[in-house]
Amino acid sequence: MVNTRETARPRPRRTHGGRDRRAQILQAAAEVFVRDGFARASIDTIAAEAKVAKQTLYNHFGDRDSLVAEVVSAAMDPLAGQFDTLVRETIAAHDGTDLPAQFRDFGQRWVRLMLGDTAALRRRILAEAPLEESLRRVLHGLDRDAGIRAVAEQLALLGRAGHLDVDDTEAAARQLRALLIGEAQLESTLGQVPLDEAGIDTVVERGIGMFMRAYGPR
Repeated sequence: MVNTRETARPRPRRTHGGRDRRAQILQAAAEVFVRDGFARASIDTIAAEAKVAKQTLYNHFGDRDSLVAEVVSAAMDPLAGQFDTLVRETIAAHDGTDLPAQFRDFGQRWVRLMLGDTAALRRRILAEAPLEESLRRVLHGLDRDAGIRAVAEQLALLGRAGHLDVDDTEAAARQLRALLIGEAQLESTLGQVPLDEAGIDTVVERGIGMFMRAYGPR
């Protein structure tokens, strides 16, 4: 369980120029949580890694649970801003020419995003969430299906335009995630082994090929 003795602190106070310091603390906290786990990671260790006084950390985040919540939200939100851009620049930009190529572009960028810098932290969060109340609370409040809905909306538009044959767009979006992200995680031994560009290309080519055979226009 999270050490609640470290949680009762004054509410955070924003200071001039504090944004960089706040980001510095969040980065250090993420690294400590990955290395030590959420249960064992202490505020003292995080402050030392961030090269700030412990009171500075409390000034920015108020208490330990608030720091945990920000770190978890940043990692488990499906990288919302980046993902929205990804969808908009690939499958949402379909011009009626080579749809499989646009899906492959989407797939490659999605896989890189999910196997990127926050992958280790997401694995740690999911592994410890059953035992950590603070993690469960944050995860419960997150909209982890936002990415699926964004893809499903595009599949629906493509279906209405006659480019795809999809009845249940959310189910199809989940299947696409399994073909791409699920397969990439398996190929990378759940992220323990780096997946190189050739490996990503293989996963995406195979996954998009299966998806288009299932949902391509009849």
